[in-house]
Amino acid sequence: MTIVTTMCKLLIAMLIGFYLFKKNILTKEVNAKLSSMIVQITCPCIILNSLSTVSHDDTGMVLKLFLAGVVMYVIFPILAWIITKIMRVPAHLRGTYMCMLIFSNNSFMGYPVVQALYGDSAIFYITIFNMPFSILFFSMGLHLLKKDAAIESGNFVKEKLNFRSFINNGIIASVASLVIYFANIPMPDIFYACVGFVGNITTPLSMIIIGASMAAASFGEIKKERGIWPMLPIRLAVMPVIVWFFMHLVTKDVTLINICTIGAGMPVASLVAMGAAPYPRQSRSASIGVAISTIVSLVTIPIMAVLLGA
Repeated sequence: MTIVTTMCKLLIAMLIGFYLFKKNILTKEVNAKLSSMIVQITCPCIILNSLSTVSHDDTGMVLKLFLAGVVMYVIFPILAWIITKIMRVPAHLRGTYMCMLIFSNNSFMGYPVVQALYGDSAIFYITIFNMPFSILFFSMGLHLLKKDAAIESGNFVKEKLNFRSFINNGIIASVASLVIYFANIPMPDIFYACVGFVGNITTPLSMIIIGASMAAASFGEIKKERGIWPMLPIRLAVMPVIVWFFMHLVTKDVTLINICTIGAGMPVASLVAMGAAPYPRQSRSASIGVAISTIVSLVTIPIMAVLLGA
């Protein structure tokens, strides 16, 4: 019941965004600016605040879990590249679809779901496993979205890989969180109180923006986004199965395996839509992907939890 409640909260926030756009309270320009704020400010705050739940009781296990996450986030882009090739996704959307396959909505939905199923300690485990997520999204993820837009505009040559462009607030927060944890640097409570206060607006605001983006797309555009439908079972079923098999090679702890698997079975990360917001065509696909996968996951997540014995 807690899972359904969590999903319904997100859906209600999306409906609010849909309503606000129809009433012209939210516009495409406002959406783009709010999305930029989430990517550059509030999401980095969530990354830093996640350290407040992390324990240092078993550093060896934590390092093992972190390395397992690194391996998975190396495998995911390779699989996503192969899948988008098989799906014959257009070149100007290939990076967008890769991001939708790679990045699940762990922070905004995975945390409350695993917390409901396995308690507060589950947030610690899923945080460690998904630390590479932030680094990969704020580097390769944003680059892929920018590349798609460049291909569409015919300016791809100007958008070649530039490592300087990888330096942004998300990368800084991700690296800082790793240093703080593994160097065991004590941070004052007021630090977590402040970044937590700012970061807590991310989930409701991001879903409101996605709802507004959905309102901007016509029903005809949603129907035309045919790639979403074959992408959904891969994102919601195939990816968690891959993680489930892989984690059995890493640990025998069933709870740990289940936590990582459920996190991988979340819908498309809302961050993908936020990162794509400056690019209209890619934003439309990403927003539709997030919205539709979130709705479908209202069914798939409880099924997954039952199958895992949670």
